[in-house]
Amino acid sequence: MKNFMLSCFTALLFLPLTALGYGYPAALGLGSPMPGVDVVSQGFGGVMSVNVGGMNLFGNPAELSIYNPSFSASIGSLVLKQTVDDGLGKHSLTYAGLGTSSLQTGFSAGSANLALGIAKIRDYTYKGEYFFLDTTGVEPIIAGFENLIVSGGVWEAATGVATVIPGEISIGASAGYRMGDINYEYYRHHFNESIPDSSDEWSREEGEFSWRVGTSIPLGENTSFGAVYASDTDNCPSSFAAGVHVGNIAAYFPGFGLEARIWDMEEDKAWSANVFGGIHPDHNFYFRGGATLSSSGGTDSNATLGIFMGATVDLGRTDLSAAFNYIGESRNENVFGFPQAEIIDDIITAFSIGATIEL
Repeated sequence: MKNFMLSCFTALLFLPLTALGYGYPAALGLGSPMPGVDVVSQGFGGVMSVNVGGMNLFGNPAELSIYNPSFSASIGSLVLKQTVDDGLGKHSLTYAGLGTSSLQTGFSAGSANLALGIAKIRDYTYKGEYFFLDTTGVEPIIAGFENLIVSGGVWEAATGVATVIPGEISIGASAGYRMGDINYEYYRHHFNESIPDSSDEWSREEGEFSWRVGTSIPLGENTSFGAVYASDTDNCPSSFAAGVHVGNIAAYFPGFGLEARIWDMEEDKAWSANVFGGIHPDHNFYFRGGATLSSSGGTDSNATLGIFMGATVDLGRTDLSAAFNYIGESRNENVFGFPQAEIIDDIITAFSIGATIEL
């Protein structure tokens, strides 16, 4: 009986779910988008289409505006908290994973700017635990527990080139390879020792060619419009982002902007809208921030609000940056265990640090 239940669980896991959110639906579906491809873009709310001074190789390759050879690196963490309200109480579980992580180096060659690097672009981290009941007696009692641990993500290694054509319009493209392993571990234990434990392990793999194309069009002094398209692979939906910014944000001057992004999935479309900006209160210090409103594309999910902030200290040839964000998502069903779940809340906080060095 237990093996039959386990086989059913495994089969259900691989149904073509289209959720693009956080927590359990993301672990079973297409994963979660990273809060930013690097520490700078994370501080602005994950901006992709316009130049905010980050690793544009994994954003809009048309914005590879490299004045001096440089090297950038970012590393971060994710802390995720799931709270399930099943009418009997609220059950919370906290777990952690690898957050924003990336490397990029860039240089100019004549009229072209070139870059190469690697970045984590999707995350599948999840931990679920459920204590099931035995209802055969006079009163229900806890009979055992089951848990599911999901780890891994999708990385992209790429190289890109950008140039300027007549009209001061920038165009760029990047090509690379997406790779990664998504690992699942399921375990079920019954407190009745006569019933054997059940366990299973399986994985999904990502390994496919990927590409991006983008453009940046000047609209006036320190004002531009940008757009970028990213291809799809087995575990990553394609996406299109477009935005506008006012002010030379990439050079740490005050400015603000807007961006909209759409992910194209088989049956639904996920979207996000972002307002972002930065201020320069001190010659060597820069604050940035952003706010996002998004939808995962699932019929049971509500709109998600995200708050992002970051800062950079300019030390001359080296910039040191940090970023933090908070995202909260709520839905009405689709969680590991808890058949009577009424409301599921996923809270994601992320912190990252990074540096850019002129070579």
